[in-house]
Amino acid sequence: EDSSCERPCPPHRPTRSAHDGGKSEGGEPENAEKKQEEDHMDGGWEDEEERARLLAQCQPGTQDEERLPALAALREKAMEASNWEALWEDKDVRAALLSCADPPDPDFGKNPFGEEEPDPPSDFVRALAVTTLVCLAASVGNRSAMAEHPLLRHALVGNADEDRAFRLRERVFLLLCGLLLAGACTDPSDDHVPSRPSTPTKCEVCGLIPCVCKAGEKVWRNSDLDVCHALMLGVAPELPVGLRVGVLGALCTVALSSVVDPALLWGNRKLRAGLVSAALPGEPEDVRVSALDALWAFTACDLVQPRMWGEKPVREALLRGAEAYAKVGEGEGETTLRQTEGVRSRALNSLANLASSVVNRAPMWKSSRLATAVLQAVSRGGPLRSDALLVLAELTKQWTIRAKMVAAGVLELLEAAEDDEALSFEERRNCGFARERLQEAKDAALKGPFQP
Repeated sequence: EDSSCERPCPPHRPTRSAHDGGKSEGGEPENAEKKQEEDHMDGGWEDEEERARLLAQCQPGTQDEERLPALAALREKAMEASNWEALWEDKDVRAALLSCADPPDPDFGKNPFGEEEPDPPSDFVRALAVTTLVCLAASVGNRSAMAEHPLLRHALVGNADEDRAFRLRERVFLLLCGLLLAGACTDPSDDHVPSRPSTPTKCEVCGLIPCVCKAGEKVWRNSDLDVCHALMLGVAPELPVGLRVGVLGALCTVALSSVVDPALLWGNRKLRAGLVSAALPGEPEDVRVSALDALWAFTACDLVQPRMWGEKPVREALLRGAEAYAKVGEGEGETTLRQTEGVRSRALNSLANLASSVVNRAPMWKSSRLATAVLQAVSRGGPLRSDALLVLAELTKQWTIRAKMVAAGVLELLEAAEDDEALSFEERRNCGFARERLQEAKDAALKGPFQP
């Protein structure tokens, strides 16, 4: 008997035909889903009418009562990840956001013969527009395009000035940190600019001193130098600790990345001054640690190492960070504070990086403050011992100072460290190599001059 007859029949599947209008039994039209996808607009818009209405309310000259709700609606759409690229690539949306974020012109209303201009956007409008741009910058592709957009760079630099509202500046610094990591500040060096401005000369066109040929024209502030100066305003002492730590952390990250050349970044005067100031005793602990992290990141660059040790403010900041105690205040208010291990560890690691440069080793050992801080950290033990040993190991690579290091008792310290089981294998191995260098110098000194 054929067993195939006992098998159950497969379930009935309704078919579509031309007589039922393309419908299945109890089903929806076949093209309903396709039509819904076609009706959907990129950027999260419900329809073209909504888009036109919100963009019209964001135009210059519109009152805040209409502008703010429209920007709030744009911000809601910008918070959806699926809308990021579409909103930024929309030229009209981009132009509307940039017009709302445009900083006020310092010469606004001063030209009696100029055309009537609309009032600049208020602080609330600019803060909401920048917040929307921050949301759009969450996309990696958008950040790359934003980093090179001249109008956006000009708006951020102008809104970072000290006389702007804090909430606006807070959002500006957040966006600047994101754009910094996208390559918005690749060459901010001002080494070629004189530290003192030159004496203005008589203009050959207008015949005046200084020249007024371009008076009344809009001044654009969108160069890499302007962006770097605006970002460094975010480490000012009067700002909250969290904001300063965020800016310093972005500088540390970008200095360790391949996005920029650290040597060009270090060539900016305000960047160097801001990092050194934030790393000095008296600053909040989190700010000092973040500033020393950034300095450590720059010391990892071979091209910057000789320059950093040669600059007195940088050298002073690292030495004060490596010492066990630091003086804070002046005059009668001067106090001595014991420094934390986090601060000293970062300073010692930065000094170890600087000691890897052949040019720095002899001048570094010549510094009595450095030798005292490192030898004390090694002899007292504790978590800082391995950091200080790394500095000594790097310095022993300079043969001209080995005899002086032996006389200072460094050889005995390295011998003890080589047998210390508390250190890792790599640390003990590194101390062994350093001990051999000093032992060789000691043996050569005992043998006296070479006799042929």
